[in-house]
Amino acid sequence: MSGARLPLARASFWLAFLVVLAGSVVRMTGSGMGCPDWPKCFGLLVPPTEASQVTWTPGAAYDEGRMLVQNDTLWVAQSAFVARDFDVERAQGQWQPYLKHDYATFNAAHTWIEFINRCLGALAGIPAILLLLAAALSRDLRTTLLALLGVLALGFVAWLGKLVVDGNLIPHSITIHMLGALAILCIDSVIIQRLRGLTVRWHRSARWGLALALAVTLAQILTGTEVREVVDLLLKQGLGRPDLATSLSESHVLYLIHRSGYWVVLAAHAFWIWRMGPFGQKHVLRARNVVILLLVGQLATGLLFAYGAFPAWAQPIHLLLGLGVFLTSWGLYWRTTSR
Repeated sequence: MSGARLPLARASFWLAFLVVLAGSVVRMTGSGMGCPDWPKCFGLLVPPTEASQVTWTPGAAYDEGRMLVQNDTLWVAQSAFVARDFDVERAQGQWQPYLKHDYATFNAAHTWIEFINRCLGALAGIPAILLLLAAALSRDLRTTLLALLGVLALGFVAWLGKLVVDGNLIPHSITIHMLGALAILCIDSVIIQRLRGLTVRWHRSARWGLALALAVTLAQILTGTEVREVVDLLLKQGLGRPDLATSLSESHVLYLIHRSGYWVVLAAHAFWIWRMGPFGQKHVLRARNVVILLLVGQLATGLLFAYGAFPAWAQPIHLLLGLGVFLTSWGLYWRTTSR
């Protein structure tokens, strides 16, 4: 089992990254409440594909926990029965309104986007658990503890996902949810670097500079996620995308901090790149070049927000580029030691 640890760690990392990507698509499409309950979807293991499946139908058989949208309200079956008369069934208590939130809309595309996101989350748990078992059987204590931490973080993210749905995407919960997913990626990255055993000795100032760059990049990601929540709120209030940048600049300080924060991030990364020098091992130079390209991509998408029409498609790309900068730098940090 010792030889399986590295492939499992890589599988866990990339599946977790895929979950983050799927989550960004969920936010871009507004599909977060596509499944109004958790862990099922409208009380079903396989989500509905058309409105008739979530509409009360006489003669239909409903199992306990089945959910319907009726009269702009979400209803939950309290037992298994065959439908005869909705008003009578409601009076008898066979249907009860769902009280955890007031979201009562069905959109098949949103439902399946959210469902796929959940399936990917469940799939990501498989290599994480197998990695924990492989590390334990190999008597690799450090990897076992890290893998255990990763599994616990995965459980926390799943639990938090339930709270996000129950609270109808309550403010700040999405940011915490994303931070939990980032923690899983960081843990997997540390495990991968330990198992690869690639270490490089750097000048102390270069490594401290990289640590500083990580800190400001993380702050930039968190402020960006909070700005995204403000954007979602403004869109719900009816503001058009071409007017978003102006509105954010005039009334939201956090947006101005995030926009200006890019230059702090750029300066921090430029410092450690300068201190590491132009030479080094191929894997280090490759990581450095990736960081530079990702920072350029961040700038390009940021300019689209500031001077374009705030396109929806650019938002998940902007987030993934930021995560790429952080995770590439994070992996590089754990490959280096100070001299």
